Amino acid sequence: MVTGGKARGPGWLAAIALAAACAAPQGGWDYSDLPAGLGDRAEVRNSRLFDSAPHWVPSDRGLLLFLCRWPDLAPIPVSLPQDADSRELRILRVALAAWSNAGLGIRFQEVVPDAARLEILFTPSGGGSPRGSGDALADCAIDIGPNGVVFKKGQVQARIVWASIHLNRRQADALGREMALDDDQLLGAALHELGHALGYSGHPVQGASIMQRTTDEVRKIGARVASGAPLIDPNLRALYALPSGVVVGRIPLGPDSARLLARFDASARKVDFDGPFSRVGDTRTRYFYRGDQGTAYALTATHWRPGGAQKAEIAFQANAAAQVLLRLAGPTKTPVP
Repeated sequence: MVTGGKARGPGWLAAIALAAACAAPQGGWDYSDLPAGLGDRAEVRNSRLFDSAPHWVPSDRGLLLFLCRWPDLAPIPVSLPQDADSRELRILRVALAAWSNAGLGIRFQEVVPDAARLEILFTPSGGGSPRGSGDALADCAIDIGPNGVVFKKGQVQARIVWASIHLNRRQADALGREMALDDDQLLGAALHELGHALGYSGHPVQGASIMQRTTDEVRKIGARVASGAPLIDPNLRALYALPSGVVVGRIPLGPDSARLLARFDASARKVDFDGPFSRVGDTRTRYFYRGDQGTAYALTATHWRPGGAQKAEIAFQANAAAQVLLRLAGPTKTPVP
C-alpha cells in the first residue's frame, strides 16, 4: 500500500536520513538468522529485505518463520483489468515489463482472468476501496506431509501460488480532494503493489526502493521507469537471490495457542481441505485452508509485532468458517508440542 507523505523542510529530511542509517530491522528477523552464510551474500547485505515480515507455519517448537516467493522459471499467469482503457493497459504492461527485466528471474504471461494466478483489478469508487493508491495480497502454499512440515535442504517447501492487486484510479490530495492518478502515479502504484504480490510484505525504512511507503518516492521511480530507465530494487533482488522457504527464525507459543493450532490443522486435514496457506503483511498475518467451494478457514494471529519484541503471547482468532470447523471437530487429543 502506498500512502501520502507530508512535505517538510531539508533539516527534517537530514534527520530522517541519519536515523534511517542505523534503523533496526522491521520484519522481526535479521540476516544473521539466515542459514549457511546466505546472509553474507552481497545482494542480501545491500538491501532492507529484513524489513519484510516473514511467513510462518506451526512446528514442534512454536512458529517457524520463513520467506516465500514465486517459483523460478515458470511464467506467472497474470490477468489485467477487464474494465481498463488503452492508457491503463499500456501503463500496466510497462509495470510488468519493468519487473520482468529487474533481475529477479521472473516473467509474466497475460491470460484470461479464469487462468490467472496473479490478478490486477481496479477498485470501484466509494466505500471499501483500499487506502492510498492500492493494495495487494499474496498467498504462500506450504507443503505438509504425514509428519508435518516438509523440509528439503533445510528449507520449508513453500511458494507463492496466488496474488491479487487492487488499484485505485483516484486518490485524495493534501486538501482531501479526490484526484485521478496521473501516468507516473499509476505506474508507480502498479510497480509498488506488484512488489508486494511478488513477496515483499513490508515497506523499507531507508534506501531508494519502489517499496517505500510514501507516494512521492514511488511516483519519482514511476516517472524514471516511464522514461525508459530500468527498475532496480535491492529488496526484491535480495528476496529472489534466496530460496523460497528459507528459514529465518522461530517464535515460541504458549500451550493454549499451540493446542488450538494443532486442533485446527488436524481438523482441516481430516476433511482434506486445500492448504495450508500463509498470508502476511505489515501488521496482520493469516494461516488458512480452503474448502471445496473456495471458503477460507482462517486463523489470524493477534499480538503479532514483527520488528519488535512480543509484548504479549501470540494468540489466534478464528474466522466464522474456522469456528464452525473447530466446533464440529470437537475436542482434540492432539498433544501440545
